[in-house]
Amino acid sequence: MAFKEIMIQNQNFRESQSNLSAAGLLHRNGYKLGRTIGEGSYCKVRVAIKFFGNGHGLKLACKMISKKRASVDYVTRFLPREISIIRHLQHPNITQVFDILESSDHVFIFMNLCEKGDLLEYIKRKGALVEFKARTFFRQLVSAIIYLHSQDISHRDLKCENIFITAKDDMVLGDFGFARRCRDPYTQKRILSETFCGSAAYAAPEILQGVAYNPKMYDVWSMGCILYIMLTSSMPFDDFNIVEMLKLQLARQFETRRFNLRASAEKLIFHMLEPDVTRRATASQIAQSQWLREHFYSNLHAITPANYSASIG
Repeated sequence: MAFKEIMIQNQNFRESQSNLSAAGLLHRNGYKLGRTIGEGSYCKVRVAIKFFGNGHGLKLACKMISKKRASVDYVTRFLPREISIIRHLQHPNITQVFDILESSDHVFIFMNLCEKGDLLEYIKRKGALVEFKARTFFRQLVSAIIYLHSQDISHRDLKCENIFITAKDDMVLGDFGFARRCRDPYTQKRILSETFCGSAAYAAPEILQGVAYNPKMYDVWSMGCILYIMLTSSMPFDDFNIVEMLKLQLARQFETRRFNLRASAEKLIFHMLEPDVTRRATASQIAQSQWLREHFYSNLHAITPANYSASIG
């Protein structure tokens, strides 16, 4: 059974079984964990197999979050927010959640497995991407972000390490640990963020300045960093000295000439790495940029939950 078919059938995620041990919980629900493919201070990502009654198994990725090692703030604030967001997302370039389980000391999030690792590893293996490949990946990222922003959700931790490559060489956006909704559910007013999220190397100047910020515009800045890395295999700004990096950001000083970037690519990067938020590109403007539309006959658009479900039903 294909992953997406199972995902549609499994609309209601299993409720918490927090009285069970991790081993007992996994066994009861038909999961077996394999090798570790990623690891952080309180989180591991392992290959997992879901076994079905007919003897067939489905290979997945399992994000294991240790409630004991994670901070109280993360467990009580960020993790519940992440789960409430990811369980409803349906887009071909966003990681699809298959199941969520909770034991006495862990939370397990089962997702589709991306066999070729993350984008940073991919670039380290292959070097700077040829323009057509970079454009293909970036179109997929832009489509995912337009979809998120249309749902009033911002990612707030866009970086190469959170973009994954499938066996078919498609890009999938993952790790929604810092994602949040941009509107108050009761008043529908837009909400500015104040939390420092993500990695400094991908952080917009307003984040480094510690002021309240528009989280969607933060996503756009990080996208500019990602495109720059794809085309040059280097970072636009060195985060070794944050004070100096902020000065360079505000002065729009980052190297492009020695990489011989096309004018349309350079223009797009500058539009995303614009320190003035009021002049920075939106995701929709990125989609209409000259560079992103070159060599593609179809218009870039966000895939809605309705037509995504129809396309895989």
